[in-house]
Amino acid sequence: MRICKARRRSFTIPNDLIEDILSRLPVKSLMRFKCVSKAWHTLISSRQFAKSHFQRASQNPSCMNVLVFTDNRVLSLGYEALFQTCVHGQPVDVDFQGFPLWGEEYVETNLASCNGLVCIELYNRRKRTSEYLVWNPSTKSYKNIPRPTSTPDSKSCWFYRFGFGYDYSTDDHKMVRPYQIFPFDIKRIEIFSLKTFTWKTILVDVDNIYNCSLPLTPKTTYCNGAIYWSALKYGKPSIIYFDLAEELFHELPWPESVLYCVRDGSSGKCFYTTGLWELGIFGEHLCLSVCTGESRKNLCVQLWVMKESWTRLATIPYLGTCLRPMCVSKNGEKVLMRETQVKCVGITGECYYKLVEWNLTDHTCTSILCDPNPRMEAATYVESLYLQ
Repeated sequence: MRICKARRRSFTIPNDLIEDILSRLPVKSLMRFKCVSKAWHTLISSRQFAKSHFQRASQNPSCMNVLVFTDNRVLSLGYEALFQTCVHGQPVDVDFQGFPLWGEEYVETNLASCNGLVCIELYNRRKRTSEYLVWNPSTKSYKNIPRPTSTPDSKSCWFYRFGFGYDYSTDDHKMVRPYQIFPFDIKRIEIFSLKTFTWKTILVDVDNIYNCSLPLTPKTTYCNGAIYWSALKYGKPSIIYFDLAEELFHELPWPESVLYCVRDGSSGKCFYTTGLWELGIFGEHLCLSVCTGESRKNLCVQLWVMKESWTRLATIPYLGTCLRPMCVSKNGEKVLMRETQVKCVGITGECYYKLVEWNLTDHTCTSILCDPNPRMEAATYVESLYLQ
């Protein structure tokens, strides 16, 4: 009797199909799959795959997270949990070895995020020195940013809030640090390239809009290839932005119908205050949150979104503070915002933060993070493979 053996049939999955399948997986799985073969390791580690993976992940709500830094812990909140009534968050392991300011007293933490990367500034208020690193919360990889060698002594400079963003023209992530040299009115910009891992300094032209404006301390905002600052121009509120491709400052017009001048009830005088407006993000658009009204006793918070022009999104009752928009729910009904409260300690004031959710449909405000630490910084990020 003759036995027929089944023939083995071998087949090969096309490389482009493999890449398409892998680009749909979460970062945690991809980091494990780098051990499958040399080909998979090379593919997953490539810059092009990181870009395609991020483009797909940025459209997936499950890949969006909010990173929360407090004095003693770091939490990550998933997108599904962002707009629930009570959120505790998942602890994130942080071990920045060799980072000298991490965990020291009198150190202020500031965050800026872009493409799944978080740029962290640790500012020592006593020494007036800053250390920076770029961190990927998804892969836990990070790089310390070296100090620029051309910067003058910190005692002779005033550094404005740093920004972090992506330059589409060079496929590069950049950190931008404007500063002014005293006693001379000389303004310069330091730019760090993550691609070349080098600093360069730009001397601002006399007629540049940056020379007419004074960037304020609230956080910078990255949106579509530019970094935005709240500013004062000749004593009036302004929005300036630094185009990362052109490496030039520009001004964004203020919404015409917004009353940024609030009158004091007793004296009737008009005053401006830097705590009356905040820049943030609403989906893929720049968002302005501004406190406005006829007097201090009659204030409200207006949310404006920049598309082709400024469009008013909502009007929120004033709760004693301005709100910074951070992200919006999938259905567009709820906005996650950071609330800032200034409390006086002796003769000085300290800022305390918490996350709140504003429902655009039923006009209710709810605290998001349960039992928050009063000193808190937060940033949104999307899972990515950058900086492996």
